[in-house]
Amino acid sequence: MIHRYLPLLLAMATLTAACSGGSGSDVQVFGGSTDIINNRITLHEGSVTVRASGAPDATVDAHGQLAIDGHDVTVNDAQRALLQRYNAAAQAMRTDAIATGKAGVATATKAIGAAAGKITGSANADEASAKADEAAADVKAAAAKICDDLVSMKTAQDELATQLEAFKPYAHALDDANIEKCRKDTRH
Repeated sequence: MIHRYLPLLLAMATLTAACSGGSGSDVQVFGGSTDIINNRITLHEGSVTVRASGAPDATVDAHGQLAIDGHDVTVNDAQRALLQRYNAAAQAMRTDAIATGKAGVATATKAIGAAAGKITGSANADEASAKADEAAADVKAAAAKICDDLVSMKTAQDELATQLEAFKPYAHALDDANIEKCRKDTRH
């Protein structure tokens, strides 16, 4: 019984890397003081830092303020709203990734309970197995939200690149391959 859930548990353990894509160094790590979306985007204390080759780091705070190399960039109200959307999508991704991790822990606990029940011949083993299957579905649904957040962030990024000249160097921090990989990885 435990081997039935082992591949699922291993897959859930790797979900934090599900939406990376591109190079092997694109890894999502959420829950610390600094959260890494990929090798170009990090979150720290409510601000998103974006890196681009040949350009200084850019940061976007929750208020929609863009700073490049530590200097504030003047933006209009529409650009500020896009920057706020960009930051909010990154923060939502963090929240959803943590929820996915918690759901994964709950799934693992239920799977271990189901396996123990089968080994000991418990009458509740089938019920525990059904709960583990249900919890696994919850993890997949939670992981899919991460991909939705990634889409929101990329959409805001693409709009920013067309409406804010200073943001253009950072327009490739997320691409369609990131989203495709995320969707593919969360279907398994």
